[in-house]
Amino acid sequence: VPRLRARGGAAAACMQVRRVLVTGANKGIGLATAEKLLCDFPDCHVLLGARSVARGEVAVSDLLAKHPSAAGRVDLLELDVSSDESVSRAAGQVADAFGTDPAPLWGIINNAGIGFGHSLSDTLATNSYGPHRVTAAMLPLIEPKGGRIVNIASASGPMFVAGVSGEWLRVFTDPDVTWTEIERTMQEALQGAFDGEAYGFSKACLNAYTRWLAKQHPNLVINSCTPGWINTDLTKGMGATNPPSKGAPVPVDLVMGQAKGPGFYFGSDGVRSPLDRYRGPGDPPYLGD
Repeated sequence: VPRLRARGGAAAACMQVRRVLVTGANKGIGLATAEKLLCDFPDCHVLLGARSVARGEVAVSDLLAKHPSAAGRVDLLELDVSSDESVSRAAGQVADAFGTDPAPLWGIINNAGIGFGHSLSDTLATNSYGPHRVTAAMLPLIEPKGGRIVNIASASGPMFVAGVSGEWLRVFTDPDVTWTEIERTMQEALQGAFDGEAYGFSKACLNAYTRWLAKQHPNLVINSCTPGWINTDLTKGMGATNPPSKGAPVPVDLVMGQAKGPGFYFGSDGVRSPLDRYRGPGDPPYLGD
């Protein structure tokens, strides 16, 4: 199984490829996204991020068996998005393997996440702080003019925001929100100011972070999206019937297609959607701030 190792630094980076890191890519929507990138874009090299090396190796092996043409275009990268040490080590491995000039990454799809039923602390550590942690470590490695960052959110985010008011509503909808305000809101929740559902809250925080991040890096293309109601381990037993492949088109388009945004949240149909209420597939696009 191809696993990311030092392989010649800048010389390797000179290949004409668009290299995309997909976190949490050993199963579900992440794996389907990696597969679609490899199949639809011959110039794409996927770094398949996985917390478990064993599960990541199985995923890479299965991809290569199913798609022999992907040989040489997919590498396993051990990556636990909830761990500063793991993320820092992974960023170092990318730099060592592909060099830093030119930038080795075309984009990141922050897909790794946990679902319902977990503690607020664990949910935020993975779903909200995780993308922040990965992005902060990998930013110096992303193509500085037009590189892409896609954060996988959820319709649960806007549905959560629809039920809040006051300062939290402002934080989740303000186009000029700051990371300091977002983090303060998360810390308030962790200190007892919250007794709701952790998953939707974490995705609302992720959407707000996406908006802030896009303002900080106007030369990058940074957006979030929901993949839709997909049958994965996260939604098992909850009535979702769409296969993971149905969740891949929108994040793939955002990372490889025509530039959109900046800092927008897109529905599972690829149409811009509001941050404070649910917009169903096929409904008119959101045109607000």
